[in-house]
Amino acid sequence: MHHSSEKISTHHAHDEGRIFAWMALISSTGYSSFLTMLPIVLAEKLGSNVYVGYYFSVIAVVSLLISLGSTILLKKFSKVFLTKVILTSLCAIFIILTFATNIYNFAIIDITRVTCVTLFFIILAIFVRDFAAEKEIALAEGRFYLFTNIGWVIGPITGGFIAKTFGTESAFIFAAFCYLVLAILFFHQNLKLKNPHLHMRTELEKPKTGLAEFWKNLKDFIRQKELRNAFLISFGMYFWWSISSIYMALSLTQLGYSQQIVGLVFALSVIPLILIEFHATDGAKKYGVRNFLVIGYALLSIFLLLFTQAESSTLIKLMILVNIGSAFIEPNKEIFFFKQVNKEDEERFYGIYNASYPIAYITAPAAGSILLASFGMNGIWFGGAFVFILMTFVALSIDKKY
Repeated sequence: MHHSSEKISTHHAHDEGRIFAWMALISSTGYSSFLTMLPIVLAEKLGSNVYVGYYFSVIAVVSLLISLGSTILLKKFSKVFLTKVILTSLCAIFIILTFATNIYNFAIIDITRVTCVTLFFIILAIFVRDFAAEKEIALAEGRFYLFTNIGWVIGPITGGFIAKTFGTESAFIFAAFCYLVLAILFFHQNLKLKNPHLHMRTELEKPKTGLAEFWKNLKDFIRQKELRNAFLISFGMYFWWSISSIYMALSLTQLGYSQQIVGLVFALSVIPLILIEFHATDGAKKYGVRNFLVIGYALLSIFLLLFTQAESSTLIKLMILVNIGSAFIEPNKEIFFFKQVNKEDEERFYGIYNASYPIAYITAPAAGSILLASFGMNGIWFGGAFVFILMTFVALSIDKKY
């Protein structure tokens, strides 16, 4: 049996791991300000909206490799140590990105950003689960996503205002400031290891690491139907976040709206998540995760079909409301995954499960660029609706006991 690499103790610790929800709030505030302006910056550097999707697809390959490799990395290094290195690095990376003079320099620096962010969100998700008692998983996940989404309201509004006032890339400086605050908060927690068994093992008792173990973990993951379903459900959610983060921004700028309006629309689109997600986790406990996932994907597909028929003013309203569907999916996809694995298997399987994130961020922008070049912006909305109809059927295939 593999023990978790560490259990953390802080003077703020309790079962729900509330400190990690606060970390999610600060992180999402900074990262959302960056991500809201990133497609606009890339469009300027690349000279075309079409190439933006290709950029996101290529850079997401790095995230895929890091996500898959995390199953090995998390056994070799402490999650606490990795988090300290990541947060310190991100403070510098966001600032350095503002000095990139061309797309090649920008991409080289951005690879380090993707590496750090991918690892950070994997580690943070495991921290949340480690601190949650079995009966409190829904509460912990609900709080985590609530705080994350509050950050996604603050970040785009702040980033949009700063970008309009001081220039688009100034939002990157704001992101750097947020991660500086986050690093100070994390270092202040005085985190320490509490699993002495890790340091008492002999060489023979140490878990194997390397490529052989990765393939074993991957085969064990694929053999389980509900883990495959969890992967696909997560893929669908990230497919939507990829489409929305890139093409909603580009669609609005194409219609002539300013960075501030783009930021405001992104912020308001998170309101349904804040209002619904926390209750969605409670509802899923009573009525089943499966039912909420089905409803969520059905709603997403309907909203995207409505996007294709809407005038600009109506489109903005739909973009604000579309995440009603996402609110049924986002916290429950994580709960569904953790229902399938024991705590000792989390680090074995979470990196593989989390690979749904970079795979979605590879396929969605690439498909989006092809659809945009061939059919215009409506081609992207039709394509997304088709994917979410497929995800609805995946959710329906989940065992009814869930």
